[in-house]
Amino acid sequence: MTGSSNADYYKKIFFLAAGFYFVVGYSNVSYFLPVYYAQIGYTPEAAGLLVSAFFLTSVTVRPFLGLIIPILGFRKVLYAAGLIGVLGSVGVALPGPCFWAALISRAALGLASGSFQVGLATFQAFVFSESARGRAYSLITVGGLLPMMTLVPLADWLLFRNLYSTYILVPLFSSLMALAIIPFIPELSSTVVPRGQGAGSYFRSMAECFKLPAFKVALLAFFLFCLTDATSAFMAGMTRHYGLMASFFLSSNALVGVCVRLFGARLLDRFPRWKLSLPCIVITAGTLFLATINPTETSLVMLGLIFGIGMGFGFPVHVALISDSVPQRLQPQAISTSWFFMGLDFAAVPLLMGALGNSLGPVTAFRHICGFTLILAFCSVFLWKAALKSKASDSDRPSETP
Repeated sequence: MTGSSNADYYKKIFFLAAGFYFVVGYSNVSYFLPVYYAQIGYTPEAAGLLVSAFFLTSVTVRPFLGLIIPILGFRKVLYAAGLIGVLGSVGVALPGPCFWAALISRAALGLASGSFQVGLATFQAFVFSESARGRAYSLITVGGLLPMMTLVPLADWLLFRNLYSTYILVPLFSSLMALAIIPFIPELSSTVVPRGQGAGSYFRSMAECFKLPAFKVALLAFFLFCLTDATSAFMAGMTRHYGLMASFFLSSNALVGVCVRLFGARLLDRFPRWKLSLPCIVITAGTLFLATINPTETSLVMLGLIFGIGMGFGFPVHVALISDSVPQRLQPQAISTSWFFMGLDFAAVPLLMGALGNSLGPVTAFRHICGFTLILAFCSVFLWKAALKSKASDSDRPSETP
């Protein structure tokens, strides 16, 4: 790359990473909301509904963003998401236990978060070529891990100090900064992004994605990997059974994940990415399973460090595999579909933990989810080989056009 193109390359990476940092940030600090809501008078049931409203709207909007983004353009979608996020954060921060206002505000934040994250993920698919996606995505996704090392400890410290009114301003700060980042993200030309489609044509294109064997396997691998991510996010019930804090595992994971993505990014473009999928899932699901076997503070830290290696490589690998598996014109549909499935993971794990935990206990329920993930991950290797064989035979087939 020349000096100017190199600078442009890193400028895009920086502002995309910053966008993910602030959007993921106001999502991550929401994990402490039950503590805040209890302080201002909400029942545990009401607090649970308020927390769930965010994830429900975040998941629901994702399949439709592949239709909306080509019609409106990235800039308009991001500005709309940014403004809705700020309004939602203001609604959450306003004092007083008004449940319906808080519910609408949390739902608005979820809508903004889902739209912003899918918008950024789709944008990066168009600005980075297949040969450069591994390294670029690895660097960009550092932004998604850094809140666990900065904003989350800050929020935890504020609540520990009983600074509730200051804590609730952290999501507002993050949403304002996410909005401020948007002018630095350039709009793509119509020659790069496919033209907008009608709803019928859009969903036919989405169905076309599912006719591609490589996309179906990439989506399965992405779902399984994100299942381990979601399982780790909700491991507090399991660690509490042993009288330990989940932060021993989660903080060490985030530290190593950031280092891996910063210093190991080039490796993701030097090897076939599908071959990296299984090791990443085995590392993440395997360390979670081992964390259930008589854990101590030291073992949780050590397993978290190993988990961070799989997480550090795994997320950019699987995001890139989704983009690699479809042609350029199907990128919006493929990416919005994959992020919808990721959202399903985060919605499904708490439900599974609750349902299985009632009969099996939190530790056994946790092990069942990890074991299920490992079995399907090993099966995916054979599916990858079949999909790549099918892709090779299609490329060898002569074109019907002269």
